[in-house]
Amino acid sequence: MSIVICVRTRDEAHRIAKFCEAYKDADKILVADGGSLDNTIEIAQSFSNVEVRNFTERTELENGYWRNNDSAHANFLFEWAYSIKADWIIYDDCDCRPNYLLKKDYKSILKNTGADVVMAVRLYLWGLDKHFPKLASPGGNWETSLYAWRGNLDLWTINVPPAYDFRLDGVKVKDFRIDTKVQELHFPYCLLHCSWDDPDRVNQKLKIYRESGLIPNMLHPLDFGGNLEDLPEWAIENETI
Repeated sequence: MSIVICVRTRDEAHRIAKFCEAYKDADKILVADGGSLDNTIEIAQSFSNVEVRNFTERTELENGYWRNNDSAHANFLFEWAYSIKADWIIYDDCDCRPNYLLKKDYKSILKNTGADVVMAVRLYLWGLDKHFPKLASPGGNWETSLYAWRGNLDLWTINVPPAYDFRLDGVKVKDFRIDTKVQELHFPYCLLHCSWDDPDRVNQKLKIYRESGLIPNMLHPLDFGGNLEDLPEWAIENETI
C-alpha cells in the first residue's frame, strides 16, 4: 500500500520541516512550490521522501500583490499524485499537521478502512497551546473535513475564489458523507491547524488579504473565533515521555 502526501507551499520555511517530519514514514511527500523566496525548497528536500516541483501559475491581485490560484495549485498536486498511482492520497495545507496519535496510526487506519474517503476533526489553534472550539464545532457538533482518499477516485477541486470546492466524478461534492463511503475520525485523533501560531505573522497575513482585495474585510481570528480553551492533553504533535 502506497501513501502519498500532497502539500502546497510558498515561503513556508517556518513550517515545512514540521509538516515533512509528521509524514517522514510516508512513501512520498509531493511539494508543489508556488515561488518561495525563502529556503522552503531546501528544507523540504532535506527529507529523503520529498519531491518538489515548481507551480508557476499566478493570479494578479490589487496593490502589486499576487497569489497562486488555490484550486489550480491543488489540482496540479492531485494530477501528480494520480500519475504515480498512489493507493492513498493525503492532502493538507502546510500549517496543518496530525496530532501524535493520528501521526502514529494513520497508516494502519488507511490500510484497514473499508471507506474511500477519510475525514478528521480539525482544531484551530491560537499559538501552540490554545484553540477555538467554536471553529471546529460551529453547530455544536465537532465537524470533520477531508483528510485522505483512495488514489483511484476521480477527485478534483473547483475554482471558487478565494478558495475552492471539490468535485467527484465530475459532480460538485455537497457532502462527502453522502456522496461516497466515508470513515470519520474523531477524538482523540485530530488535525492541528497552526495558521495562527505567531501574532506578527497573523497581522502580516491580515494586511495582505485586506490590501490585495482578496478578502478586503477579513477579521482577526480573535474577533471571530469565539472563546479560547486550552488544548486537550491528546491534542499535541509529539508524544511526551
